Amino acid sequence: MPKLLPVSTLSEAVRVSFNDGIARIAAQVKPEPFKTVGIIGTGLIGGSFALALKRAGLCERVIAAGRQQSTLLNAKVLGVIDEAVSMEYLAQHAELIYIAVPVKAFSKVLQQLTPHLSEQAIVCDGGSTKYELIVDARAIMGERIRQFVPLHPIAGSHQSGAAAARSDLYEDRKLIITPLAENSLDDIGLLAATWQSAGASVYCMDAQLHDKIFAATSHLPHYITAAYMNSLLAAEHHELFFTMAGTGFKDFTRIAASSPEMWNDIFYANKEAMLCQLDSFMQQLEEAKAYLTEGEEDKMFEWFKQASDKRKNWHLKS
Repeated sequence: MPKLLPVSTLSEAVRVSFNDGIARIAAQVKPEPFKTVGIIGTGLIGGSFALALKRAGLCERVIAAGRQQSTLLNAKVLGVIDEAVSMEYLAQHAELIYIAVPVKAFSKVLQQLTPHLSEQAIVCDGGSTKYELIVDARAIMGERIRQFVPLHPIAGSHQSGAAAARSDLYEDRKLIITPLAENSLDDIGLLAATWQSAGASVYCMDAQLHDKIFAATSHLPHYITAAYMNSLLAAEHHELFFTMAGTGFKDFTRIAASSPEMWNDIFYANKEAMLCQLDSFMQQLEEAKAYLTEGEEDKMFEWFKQASDKRKNWHLKS
């Protein structure tokens, strides 16, 4: 089991407030600019981080490495990065390395980086799941695990690629840190200040709690919209549904257009938490189906009202 840093100790480095075991971290000063930042994965998430750092004046140079030179060249042409380099060069020269690849590709990237990693480098990631990723990182990095600080920015879009990257993606969004016992408070504080300068509100929590929360609030909704779309596609005259659908359909199914590769990887990386949430969701469907079958209108009304009241009173907080 990965060792996790007690969030209370963070108060020694930064100002921290607590709510239900989750720490809100507020950096007190803006960090000095990094000389070189390395990005692996120059799409929406990685590219937007690069642009946010440039906008905030927090880096002198952004370099990137990856599998496809055409992708890196496109990111350079768009001004997202300054230079495409090898993985070895990036590991040796970048002070901050951000791994923004699908969770299934994370281990391979870390295996390529670790043998060449500078002693001063901080490595972080943008993965949507954390517990299994930490297990893999510990096995790959060994004693160098202290240099890896797991992160998850709560931002995104159904669009992808460097062309979708924008400098304000993280404005008024949450950034979750799930720190390890080996991480230094200086590194955690520096990352908190960096992401705060990029516009994010920074929080800290346990990796398993993180995976449970986002299985419920992020991963399950993608599962549901995919299931809904596929249920329509299975109908005999399904094109009629799409021809006549309106704005409600458009809003509800927007996230079904997200990357199949990314979400397939996420579901399996967070399998146990996903199965638990699916069981709970299926129970709700069965209850509502029973109310409809038995004509229990009062119970069905209360079922709808409970959901409606909570949604009306919920506000997105950064």
